[in-house]
Amino acid sequence: MARLEVLPLVEKEKEKIVDTMIGQELKNMQILAKMKLKKPKKPKKPKKAKKKKNKLPGAKAIADKDDYELLVELINHNIVKKLPPQRLTEFIGEFNYIHSMLDDITQSPRDPSMALIR
Repeated sequence: MARLEVLPLVEKEKEKIVDTMIGQELKNMQILAKMKLKKPKKPKKPKKAKKKKNKLPGAKAIADKDDYELLVELINHNIVKKLPPQRLTEFIGEFNYIHSMLDDITQSPRDPSMALIR
């Protein structure tokens, strides 16, 4: 007899607990569905390298010329000197002993002497 009185109360409590658990599961499923619906970001396309415009005076006059043509013109006007070809054996210099003692691994390396190049 006590069982018949307590059983409906326990069942109502169970229903409430189960309803709250189902509600939480539904919320979780909705959140997961929203996350899956979001489109992944498209990878950015690499930009094409554009030719830089010169901001120098007279840049319009040389805009259509090639680098080689500009160099030839500078040589003709004696702005750039064309040097005769040289060999490495023609460099004169001795080994720089102090330079090798001053080299530090933590710093960037210094320029080599002519003897080191030879």
